[in-house]
Amino acid sequence: MKHSKLSVAMLAAGSALALSLVPAAAQADQGRHHGHNLIRADFTPSMPDDAPINGVNPGGLPWVLDRGQVRWRDNGRVDVRLRGLQIPRNGGEDNPVASIDAVLYCDGVMAADSGPQPMTVPGGDARFRAMVDTPKTCNDATVLISPSAAVGAAFIASAMAG
Repeated sequence: MKHSKLSVAMLAAGSALALSLVPAAAQADQGRHHGHNLIRADFTPSMPDDAPINGVNPGGLPWVLDRGQVRWRDNGRVDVRLRGLQIPRNGGEDNPVASIDAVLYCDGVMAADSGPQPMTVPGGDARFRAMVDTPKTCNDATVLISPSAAVGAAFIASAMAG
């Protein structure tokens, strides 16, 4: 009888230990898949008289934006949503840019690039998710949206950690 009580007690202790480890393992797994935000912010459209950001000049024309958000995580997952990123013109607005890059800057230095992503013409809408080699830490995170042909030279929208 003593042997069976000892076995039951050991089994109960082992089960309790195993159950206490499950939440920790689940949290560690969740962090690996989802990552921590380096930046999560709204985009602002560029204006020709804006100051350069990280050495990159604003686009040469004024841009408007209905709404736009970015979320860039330390595991490299990038989520970008833009709606109505366009240039006001006589009689309406339109977007002439069919391909954009989202570029992450850390401490003012280009750290990662989403690569070319489609944007609707003339609507100025883009929604994409990309996996990109990304630093684990990023001070003063900034994301610039650039026409793919002008990465590092011009931006048409920006988002800053804040």
